[in-house]
Amino acid sequence: MLNAVSAESAREAVDLLKSILRINTTNPPGKEYQLAIWLAAWLEKKGVSSQVVDLGNGRANLIAKLSGFSGQPALLYTGHLDTVPPGDQAWDYPPFAAEQAGDLIYGRGASDMKGGLAAMIFAVSWLKQNNITPSQDIVLLGTAGEEVDCCGAQAFCDGGGMKGIGAAVVGEPSNGDVIVAHKGAVWLEIVTKGRTAHGSMPHLGINAVVHMNAIVSSLYQRSFPVQPNDWLGLPTFSVNKIQGGVATNVISDNCTCSVDFRLIPGQTANDVTAMLQDIIQELTPAYPELAAELKIVNYRKPVACPEGHPIIDKALACARGISGTPVGLRGVNFYTDASTLLQGLNLPVIFYGPGDDAQAHQPNEYISVTKYLEAINFYANFAR
Repeated sequence: MLNAVSAESAREAVDLLKSILRINTTNPPGKEYQLAIWLAAWLEKKGVSSQVVDLGNGRANLIAKLSGFSGQPALLYTGHLDTVPPGDQAWDYPPFAAEQAGDLIYGRGASDMKGGLAAMIFAVSWLKQNNITPSQDIVLLGTAGEEVDCCGAQAFCDGGGMKGIGAAVVGEPSNGDVIVAHKGAVWLEIVTKGRTAHGSMPHLGINAVVHMNAIVSSLYQRSFPVQPNDWLGLPTFSVNKIQGGVATNVISDNCTCSVDFRLIPGQTANDVTAMLQDIIQELTPAYPELAAELKIVNYRKPVACPEGHPIIDKALACARGISGTPVGLRGVNFYTDASTLLQGLNLPVIFYGPGDDAQAHQPNEYISVTKYLEAINFYANFAR
């Protein structure tokens, strides 16, 4: 295996990561443009051509390319430029200072996922500077907006960016494991409508809160008629937000509930709406005045690498050869830009990153320098 991390290059790689962490791209509002411009300038110094795609309002994608020699379909390396907010809880280290304590670097986005993105960028630049040409083109994509609406990934697809891509590696935190699947998401909004009346005369009104309670209670008695996925298990859902009513002494004429469904491969948003429609229909005899509306506010498809694809064994061999320790093969419950980028395409895809997925969105988020440097070697060798 190639060693892309000497003592000198390790210092430069750590400096790159710290610089990225110090550029605040909290989403909302994102402001990825400032980071994309900085990275484009850094890549230019390394001889790697790139472009910043301005998406407006301070949002941007970064696209770089390393040409191969074979004309084979390209390999996409991708990660997002934005982070979630640091939150209200006090941090032991400032979230945008990139302070280091021993083997750990602290900062918002360290694990999720500026660590993975920095490792990809450094690996591609190292290949370029050492005149190592992979067989296929390497397309390096830094996206805007993954933490909210995947707007950068969608813009890349709309611009034809996925044409010619034959496989993808997403640098989301995997703690050095190889991830081969993630769940999809359907965020469903349920609205029940009623009629107001005085709280002392409930028989004159139609209580939307009572109707919502009946729907939610029925939902918790249901399960999807599917078999567990080998990597992801069964689909799940969680009721996370309910709003209804105007006053204690007024029968509620409106109630809204938001439900987060996490789906496994083979499921679609239609499975979710069909389940809720069945529930509403079954409740109608007991609640003849029940009126409910369903609205999908977010839909991200599940993603899975084709079973038995050689890319999985290549990724495992590469990761094991670099870390010298056992490497897990697993799925995760969260979704990524891959849901948008693949658009249902059956392309081989793996998820590998130096961050610890348990650190994602946590206060005092950190990344191990050891795992970060191992990831650089992984991306450099896997690209070959």
